[in-house]
Amino acid sequence: MRRLAGASVPVLVVLGLVVAPASGAGYAGSRSEAPAPVRVTAVAGGVYHSLAVTSAGVAFGWGWNITGQLCDGTTTGSDVPVKVALPASAKVIGIAAGFAHSVVVTSAGQAFACGKNDDGDLGDGNTSTSDVPMKVDLPAGTRVTAVSAGSDDGLAVTSTGAVLAWGENDTGQLGDDGTAGSDVPVSVALPKGTRVTAVAAGSQHSLALTSTGAVLAWGYNAAGQLGDGNKANSDVPVQVRLPAGTKVTAIAAGGYYSLALTSTGTVFAWGYDADGELGDGTRADSDVPVKVKLPPGTRVTRIAAGGVLVGVGEIAPGPGHSLAVTSTGAVLAWGYNAEGQLGDGNKLNSVVPVKVKLPAGFKVTGIAAGQLQSLAVTSTGAVFAWGGNNFGQLGDGGYEGSDIPVKVVLP
Repeated sequence: MRRLAGASVPVLVVLGLVVAPASGAGYAGSRSEAPAPVRVTAVAGGVYHSLAVTSAGVAFGWGWNITGQLCDGTTTGSDVPVKVALPASAKVIGIAAGFAHSVVVTSAGQAFACGKNDDGDLGDGNTSTSDVPMKVDLPAGTRVTAVSAGSDDGLAVTSTGAVLAWGENDTGQLGDDGTAGSDVPVSVALPKGTRVTAVAAGSQHSLALTSTGAVLAWGYNAAGQLGDGNKANSDVPVQVRLPAGTKVTAIAAGGYYSLALTSTGTVFAWGYDADGELGDGTRADSDVPVKVKLPPGTRVTRIAAGGVLVGVGEIAPGPGHSLAVTSTGAVLAWGYNAEGQLGDGNKLNSVVPVKVKLPAGFKVTGIAAGQLQSLAVTSTGAVFAWGGNNFGQLGDGGYEGSDIPVKVVLP
């Protein structure tokens, strides 16, 4: 199990990110919700830290900060949101939280990263940890539109539909037809003519959504998280074996499993499933997509996946949890629940989706899953969090975990 100097507990890995514009109302049992001090539009969850971006393009972070992953110029953790120290002119449009690093993308198409960097996680051309955002060393003329962060790597989609990757690459997670890591972005070896619209980074694997609704995957595959029908790693993208006629609209990468949302509002999952991560009613890993057992009549609009890295000196699949927003604004969750990250009022794992116990009146459309915490955004820009809180990653001004949503103390 990985440890970083000064960490009081083993450091586990997280996955990727899913962020979305928010919609919803209500708090603490009330029927209407007072406007938030700042209006948050998207959230991201890392191992023990969380991120948010506001409608004004300002980013905040809270939780674990031993490598400077909160990007505020310190390595002091915080149980409430602190402002990311970006240049005054920068307007953030996307965020991603990884193992112990964070990545943001700005309206100018630039990417910045901070935190852990011993594997080139920040993509800035060196391996020095930074507690302030460093500019990712993008190729000249490149404009980035979206980012994701994995265990020790980063991904970016460009305005031309290409994908860049940087960081650790021992299982092929950079997708550049090799296993040599890189401290600057390299091009993912996409099939000719492919245009990518979204990416998601897991523990040691990566996903890409194409403009045609197909899904590509590369990297570590011991649990079948590439979804191509086998468990062999791949250092180039392979196509996920979705049912014929399926058109995917969103993707999410957990630690060792993957999710896809279809145009009909159904959800598919594949990979590691010992704790119910796939939501299909079993605990059996699958190297091809299986359908999540949603409640009858449910149409999903957003998905998110979390997860961890376990093992001593080796990569070994570990538990994760999944989230989904429905067309009615409810939130469903399934998988690992030891810290209450399913938000259903207990700490029992679930192999099928259960309803998160949000206060009455809420309608949520933005979610994110970290290692042991979950996040949701409401229509008024408020943020709720639930699950583990050992480093203040719930952002509620304390360190006590919660198996139901609590309100993040925004500035």
